[in-house]
Amino acid sequence: MTTIVSLDIETTGLDENREAIIEIAAVKFNGRRIENEFNTLINPGKHIPEFITGLTGIDDAMVRQAPRLRDIAHELTAFVGDAPILGHNVKFDIGFLRKAGLFEYQQTIDTYELASVLMPTASRYNLGSLGQQLNILLPATHRALDDARVTQAAYVRLFEMACELPLEILNEIVQLGDFVDWDASWVFQQALKNRSKETPKAKRVKIADFSGPMFESAKKESASIQKTEEPIPLDPEEIAAVLEYGGPFSQYFESYEHRPEQVEMLKAVTNALSTGNHLMVEAGTGVGKSFAYLVPAAYFAVQNHTRVVVSTNTINLQDQLIKKDIPNLKAALNLEVNATVMKGRGNYLCPRKLEYMRSHGPKDANEMRVLAKIMVWMLDNASGDRNELNLTGPTEREAWSRLSAEDDNCTTETCMGRMGGSCPFQRAKQAALNSHILIVNHALLLSDVASGSKVLPEYDYVIIDEAHHMESAVTGALSFRLTQNDLERMMKELGGSSAGILGRILTDLHSSLRPSDFGLLQQKIKRATDQAFRVEQLAKQFFMNLSDFIAIQREGQQASTYSWQMRIIPATRTLPGWDDIEMSWGQVGETMSLLLKTLDELYKGLGDLMSEGHDSVEDIMGNLSSLMRRMTEAEAAASGLMHKPSNELIYWVEVNPRGERLSLNAAPLRVGPLVQKHLWHEKASVIMASATMTTHGEFQYIRNTLSAEEVDTVSLGSPFDYESSTLLYVANDIPEPNVHGYQQALDKTIIATAKATGGRMLVLFTSYAALKKTAQAITGPLAREDIFVFEQGEGASPNALLESFKSTDRAVLLGTRSFWEGVDVPGDSLSVVFITKLPFDVPSDPIIAARSELYEDSFNEYYLPESILKFRQGFGRLIRSASDRGIVAILDRRVLTKQYGRLFLESLPPCTARQGAAAGLAKMAGQWLGL
Repeated sequence: MTTIVSLDIETTGLDENREAIIEIAAVKFNGRRIENEFNTLINPGKHIPEFITGLTGIDDAMVRQAPRLRDIAHELTAFVGDAPILGHNVKFDIGFLRKAGLFEYQQTIDTYELASVLMPTASRYNLGSLGQQLNILLPATHRALDDARVTQAAYVRLFEMACELPLEILNEIVQLGDFVDWDASWVFQQALKNRSKETPKAKRVKIADFSGPMFESAKKESASIQKTEEPIPLDPEEIAAVLEYGGPFSQYFESYEHRPEQVEMLKAVTNALSTGNHLMVEAGTGVGKSFAYLVPAAYFAVQNHTRVVVSTNTINLQDQLIKKDIPNLKAALNLEVNATVMKGRGNYLCPRKLEYMRSHGPKDANEMRVLAKIMVWMLDNASGDRNELNLTGPTEREAWSRLSAEDDNCTTETCMGRMGGSCPFQRAKQAALNSHILIVNHALLLSDVASGSKVLPEYDYVIIDEAHHMESAVTGALSFRLTQNDLERMMKELGGSSAGILGRILTDLHSSLRPSDFGLLQQKIKRATDQAFRVEQLAKQFFMNLSDFIAIQREGQQASTYSWQMRIIPATRTLPGWDDIEMSWGQVGETMSLLLKTLDELYKGLGDLMSEGHDSVEDIMGNLSSLMRRMTEAEAAASGLMHKPSNELIYWVEVNPRGERLSLNAAPLRVGPLVQKHLWHEKASVIMASATMTTHGEFQYIRNTLSAEEVDTVSLGSPFDYESSTLLYVANDIPEPNVHGYQQALDKTIIATAKATGGRMLVLFTSYAALKKTAQAITGPLAREDIFVFEQGEGASPNALLESFKSTDRAVLLGTRSFWEGVDVPGDSLSVVFITKLPFDVPSDPIIAARSELYEDSFNEYYLPESILKFRQGFGRLIRSASDRGIVAILDRRVLTKQYGRLFLESLPPCTARQGAAAGLAKMAGQWLGL
């Protein structure tokens, strides 16, 4: 085997142009044998930030006498020699070293790239997680030598995994890797050399021969579910008997608890389905609301041979319903109920597009990584569902989009004809047609509504769980955003005579058309190419004009770490310079319309060729059709914003914090009328459920928001004993937020309490800037107590952060928006929740500002109820099971000093409530938890 050097550096920060190395380590190895090690601290010539010290344990004193990088450069290059350099995210390490003139042309290998391909379903690819998943007993500590050793051990295991791949797949990955410059190619080549005595069965594995079961043809299914004209009602008492002691649930579930609240909700849902009424039900934590709606939904759907759609906001709840709750329900009730999850087309892999990319090769390293990852994934995966695959970052998601079943041109008939029913999306669609219970997310439910019911099979009954998200889900589904990059990307995708979709048309038809026909095609493509070039140039000019206009509006304003937003209201359109922007967009819109007309002619021409037997154009027609739809939507929305504004839309311009990206945005002003038109008025029974729908015991706010004035409501408390389980501590001596001294008092209280409780703490913030300040202040002091601080926004997804927090004994998790809800950590891993500030919306946000104008008293009718709902969600993170115990600490004393403060406290279940000095919290927390 070849000698390789595993190398790791620690630095003062992430930017190689501004930051410096503080430690370097290298491990020279050959296979499993370690040949030598190199390790030294480096004097960076600058201060080491506190959070880096907290992370690495390296402080200024430790590096004061250490050599500079230039002093050890010769020794390091001699140690490495001409061996390939291995690293985890090696571009980071090699970037700093090449900046110093080292290892300019060295072969690099990245364990991140290898893990991404060879472990396609891994939850995370950071070094610590990778070590755990590969059963490496060495710790990844953010010290260079430790991390270089873990990287070496990970490489050895990953190389073995590469060698274990079917020879045909290994051979194909090596061949496809020749198309691009990819940091994993060398390793797959070495693995293939290791296997060189074997003979590959074929140059490339064809889909039909593929060893995974994914592309088997769809099996014959039972008859699809029909719409029921006159449903047979259920008897609520009979259905409720399922939950009684001695009933099927108590016999099936070992530690079954009878909950009166669950029975009451079940009866209300049964009545609503049976009588064709609408219902909103608030069910506190622990009610068991999923069974309270699934049991009646299952019985009703089976008895009436009809379909009930269940819509959720999160994938976690979807997984819980389909993988756990429904299988348990079927077993407990011995009920033959068909249930499936359906997702949007873009979530499924298209076998035809995959075949095309495998035969034509990837266009860059990101596409190569995703393609290789999918090929390995398909060896064991039968679903073709992207949610079972870990796609990291926008570049991988973009590569997936070129392989997904998102194709406007692909109908069931054409797909069945070409793929014989093997397409994952078509199989999911067929399963949906045969399902009594169809589980979707809010976005898909709303895209079905927006498309005039063309996405989901027909249904009259829908249960919307996590319904407090309906307003934001409708807003998200019907919002629009356009940047200069979006336009440029579309034009790049379209391409020209030798690239993109237009280039592919010429390549695919070059040899099969008569010269005269091919000449006409070339002319049309040249016209489209010229128009696309003009669109790009005019768009560049438009965004420059818009940028100049914004610079004038922003004069004298302070720079911020947040995006800058400006609402476009009638007054904006009278400002100096706006006319020029309108005229500038007018030219872009006009040229785009001409381009779309040319593309439409081209598309029709391709359709004629296909009907004459040129089947090769079918793929390209799908791509062209999808691109034309996106371009049409972009032109219509942007022209609406610039020239034809609607009273029902909110418009704004946004500049990202670094100031280099501008976007045009639009969102619906009111979601209620849309929900009313497409759900309340359209469906026989709509049931909305959530743990938080009321503010101060009233449904009025959510009724207004969702136009649900006539809808029946039921509010059910939690069966949990909060007085025994929850200490609600309000600090009464801390300065109010935004007052001098608040931040220091907050940080001090968190540090003291975390030390007393051994971490086990979730700290909720209303802004990322505040979170960062606290992270920098507490990471070092808590690290010295062996308490690890996880902070949102450091690259990991919220889910991955949560998993790391759960699996770390002594940890504090700092989170903003997404952590105020949906976080479910039962047991001792979470014992303290800090609410640092009442979660009021930012009044300058264009959507918030526009909607607040719909109310006479916007504070009491809009800002306050919205904040109370979020506050209740944050409180609900603590007690997730009957045996949980803990503390919710509120460090915003406005709940005591402001008139509205009591509304927050009164919206919570009755707890053991205490007020006291912030300094007294640590001791009381220790006592409450018996530590």
